[in-house]
Amino acid sequence: MKKRKTNEKIEEEIKISERWIRSFTELYALLFFKANPDSSGYDICKFVESEYGFKISYSRIYPLLNELERKGIISVKEDTSKYPPKRVYRLTSRGIKKINQYRDVFLRFLEEI
Repeated sequence: MKKRKTNEKIEEEIKISERWIRSFTELYALLFFKANPDSSGYDICKFVESEYGFKISYSRIYPLLNELERKGIISVKEDTSKYPPKRVYRLTSRGIKKINQYRDVFLRFLEEI
């Protein structure tokens, strides 16, 4: 019985870690698009890897970008000025509000420390 609780605790810790990683990735994508409008998911991945040595997998970033687009947090357009054409993203006003929400949560978190 005790082993089962240990496994449940490990599973819960994994879920929490995954939520943190997802939130970090989302926030970073939003901040990246704020500073670099009309950038691609590839641009985010390469920048994070070159600047921080942390790899964001394409299998993580593109579903996230699709979700953010669906929620109206970012907008997308096809950049056909280069070959092959690529999808580039830009923050919407809803995206700016989302960044502010993250900031507010982070500030409340810091106050608790």
